[in-house]
Amino acid sequence: MTTTPDLRAAVGQAATAPGDAGLARRQSGARAVYDLLRGRIIDGSLAPDARLTEPVLSAELGVSRTPVREALRLLQAEALVVELPTGGVRVAPLDLADARRVYDVRARLEGLLARDACERATPDDVARLVRLVTLMDAVRDHEDEVLRVGAQFHGEIEALADNRWGSALLRQIRGHVDRYRALAARRRVGTTDHVDEHRAVADAIASRDPAAAEAAMRAHIERSAALAEQSLRGVGSATDDLP
Repeated sequence: MTTTPDLRAAVGQAATAPGDAGLARRQSGARAVYDLLRGRIIDGSLAPDARLTEPVLSAELGVSRTPVREALRLLQAEALVVELPTGGVRVAPLDLADARRVYDVRARLEGLLARDACERATPDDVARLVRLVTLMDAVRDHEDEVLRVGAQFHGEIEALADNRWGSALLRQIRGHVDRYRALAARRRVGTTDHVDEHRAVADAIASRDPAAAEAAMRAHIERSAALAEQSLRGVGSATDDLP
């Protein structure tokens, strides 16, 4: 790994600083390491089953072991890393059974949020969703941008829904959703599938049809589940049917 100056500045020697100021800096440093490692787990830079140890990460990142240890605890609480019997941790594996469970929960939660959003959306809200779909169409050949705009679209839906329990439950699986979402996005690059699916959600909300909004969102996520499964199997294309 290459350490960025920003990460060094964020973490520094916080672990040795005294008093409340030292505690605040240590927590901030652990968060910086957590954000970096979490991002690399989600984008695949840290591969599933890769072993992570405090001494190695500390040396690679140029920080003390304390923020690394605290960051790994946060990742373990999120189940993005799992503890090894011999010490240290490894990146949580990706597998079909887990993908199916994650997507099933996600489809139910985000379908509910889409229904709630439909009941609350104003014309200005709908216009924002439509603009995001148009932008998604413009960047459909770029995986990173597809992921970014798609996440923004889903974030808008969640904000409109204003369902704190639904949002809290979704946050609990966010990291796992993002890992599998990245797999699905790779199979959408260059297609209009994701654009059409998001447009169907926006159209249902514009039509004030909560049932249709929920159904469109669930169909979109179920399609993503199928694409993620294809990536995990390592076969097929975005247009292939799963067995």
